[in-house]
Amino acid sequence: MICLVLTIFANLFPAACTGAHERTFLAVKPDGVQRRLVGEIVRRFERKGFKLVALKLVQASEELLREHYAELRERPFYGRLVKYMASGPVVAMVWQGLDVVRASRALIGATNPADAQPGTIRGDFCIEESHSRQRLGGECPPRDRALVPRRGAPVLGGQCRALAV
Repeated sequence: MICLVLTIFANLFPAACTGAHERTFLAVKPDGVQRRLVGEIVRRFERKGFKLVALKLVQASEELLREHYAELRERPFYGRLVKYMASGPVVAMVWQGLDVVRASRALIGATNPADAQPGTIRGDFCIEESHSRQRLGGECPPRDRALVPRRGAPVLGGQCRALAV
C-alpha cells in the first residue's frame, strides 16, 4: 500500500525536463526516527536544492522487510537487520533532483560509520555499525519496489536508486 501511495505522490510532480532529474528512495531507520533526526536529514537534502516528492511514516512488517532485503538473506546480519527495521517506524522518502543519486551518497556518507566523514549524515549521527548496513545504488530491484511503488507500474520511471540511513 505504501508503494502505491508513494508512486502516486512522486508522479504528481514530474521532473521539469525529461532526463534532467532523477529520483532516489531514502529511508530513515527506526533509531533515526526515535532520535528525532528526520528534520535534520530533510534540511540537509533541501539545502542541496533537492525536492522531496514523497514522504511516509511506515511501520514495516517483517514480511515486507524480508522481501526488501532478499538479496542479503545469506549475510550473517540479515535476521538482526529485519528485526531491527521492524522494531519501530521508518520514514520513507523519495527525493528528486539533478544528480540526486550521487549527491545523496555524498550527503549520507560511507556505509560503515567508522569510515564516514564528519559532515555526512552517517558521520554525524550513526552510533552503531550493525544498524547502518545499507546497499547503495543499483536500479530499483524488487526489494526497493516493496517500499516505494508497486502495482505493476514502473518504479519512478525506472530511475530509482535506494539509499538508507
